[in-house]
Amino acid sequence: MQEERPRRSSGDEEGTDFSFDPGSQVELDVEDACCVTDEPVKSGFCRFPDYRSGTMMVLSHQEMLKHLRMGTTIETFKEVLVKRHGKSVLKDYDKK
Repeated sequence: MQEERPRRSSGDEEGTDFSFDPGSQVELDVEDACCVTDEPVKSGFCRFPDYRSGTMMVLSHQEMLKHLRMGTTIETFKEVLVKRHGKSVLKDYDKK
């Protein structure tokens, strides 16, 4: 018999709506190169959307480990976005 997991109280839930509306949302194409080093990436576990390019940025395995350990992953992706599109791009992410 499978044991039932305890349920969270409604006050503990954060962002649990993972629904996908094909009418208003688009699946982004995953980039095939690390956004920091430009080396080819076969599979990326660390991804971040570039809404202006319509792609999902990825990090190489080494960059992913480095930034996850330092806790700078999001900042790194945002730095790449600024290099690609200018500082105004960050306004797009404040809305989402």
